[in-house]
Amino acid sequence: MKKYLFLILLFLTTATVFGQGNSFLLYSFKGNVSVVENKVESKAKVGKTLTSTSSIKVPAGSAVTLICNEAAMFTIAKPGTYALTMFGDSCRVSSNSVSANYVKYVWAQMTKPSGSAGSNRKAYMNTVGAVSRNINNVWIDTRLDTVNYSGQVNEFPLSWKSYADAKEFEFLLYNSDNISAPFFTTYVSKLKIPVKDFAKKIKPGNSYFWTAAIKGEINEELKIFNYVTKETFDVILDNIKKQGAAFEAPAEQAYRIGFMLEDAHYLAEAFEYYTKAATLDTANALYRTTLMSFKKDYEIK
Repeated sequence: MKKYLFLILLFLTTATVFGQGNSFLLYSFKGNVSVVENKVESKAKVGKTLTSTSSIKVPAGSAVTLICNEAAMFTIAKPGTYALTMFGDSCRVSSNSVSANYVKYVWAQMTKPSGSAGSNRKAYMNTVGAVSRNINNVWIDTRLDTVNYSGQVNEFPLSWKSYADAKEFEFLLYNSDNISAPFFTTYVSKLKIPVKDFAKKIKPGNSYFWTAAIKGEINEELKIFNYVTKETFDVILDNIKKQGAAFEAPAEQAYRIGFMLEDAHYLAEAFEYYTKAATLDTANALYRTTLMSFKKDYEIK
């Protein structure tokens, strides 16, 4: 009998220690959710970090979603006061529908003490290689190796950098089955071209290659531009929307969708959702600085 009592006591002690070692991040909430730390109660705030000694108060009609230990996300929607030591099991990484990379990204950005939050998104995203690479006077960022485009947002540019002092650049667009001769060319004075300037030349459901070069020079580095159909994009967007937590406020949802669209190379569409997130929650520094960083990365003025 003593042996069984000892095993039970050992189990409870282990569970308590496990719970006390967890860290939490308040990801999203609705209603009058509050937190209690060291017997002091305060209003919930997105991005607030909590230890397992804290408690969460969830009134009727409210909900809160937390991230635990950088990777696990869970929602509390039932009214009550909850000691975070109760959620040791929730901190174990499982088959959560929310992208693991995104959860790690949000944790890293909201808990970093300094620096430009949202500027290192690429470190948490997948990348697609370019068709070819050559050394020349025009360099196109690897972020633009593949661009997927739905046709629903035209206010987005394709951009490049020049190592030479040039006043004019040639933009070239190729059909995927013929990269020997471009079907569309134009000259621009800036280091970018808005998608709307050639949108009428392309058709949904087709893939293209593009490049840019100093006028009179040749650039053999081709980038991919996929113009997907509305039906294809709607399926992708719907799948991304479904990957959210059990509760996600509109600003958090918009930001997550923007991140996942950027990861999927829907850049124009990602810009739309990053803008929406920053507009919905103007006090959130991460949403604001991410939008600024995104605009800088892709030469959006």
